[in-house]
Amino acid sequence: MALVATVVATVVGGLAVWQWLADDRGVRSAYALALGAAVLACGVAAVPFRRRDVLADAVGVVVVFLLLPTLVGVGAVASATSDIREWRRTSQAVTATLSGCYVSGSQPIDTDRGTIGLDDLYSCTYRWTAAGRDWEQVRRSPNGDHPDGYREQVWADGKTGEVAEHHPIRIGLCLLLALGCLIVAVPSWIVHPWMLLEYGLLGRRPKADA
Repeated sequence: MALVATVVATVVGGLAVWQWLADDRGVRSAYALALGAAVLACGVAAVPFRRRDVLADAVGVVVVFLLLPTLVGVGAVASATSDIREWRRTSQAVTATLSGCYVSGSQPIDTDRGTIGLDDLYSCTYRWTAAGRDWEQVRRSPNGDHPDGYREQVWADGKTGEVAEHHPIRIGLCLLLALGCLIVAVPSWIVHPWMLLEYGLLGRRPKADA
């Protein structure tokens, strides 16, 4: 019962997280279903190891090599596909004019010796023309402070005129992370039936000690 409660709570929590993170309802539902399916599959895979006579190490193996890589991989793929969709949607390069830049926050400066201070973050008023309309929006400036009249290329949706940032580095890192999780998870899922046999959880009794 404890395992069932844990799986249900994790699925519901995953659904809530994706509901909060994603803006697009269709994509939100797809991510939530993928995350829920991954948690459910890992929960089912761990059920046989709940027997009292099974070593606790076996449960740890299931969690570390089945549950975590699967969930992290699903999350990494979801993040990468979301960024790629946003990149494809905002494929029109337009020139925006910046003005009124101001300090809107700060972020720590991390080095090999630790945090050595704070770096200012700037926001500016962006003005651009796209989809037959003039737009004005206060946005975070990725390149810091700029004088009024500074021109910067932004990426706009050709149909709506809305702009968005592209994150090629984040996409690459997420895809590499997903590939690493795949390399770990696939052999683990293949070995899983052997583990069930080894611990006598598929009708075969475990080997007696010599």
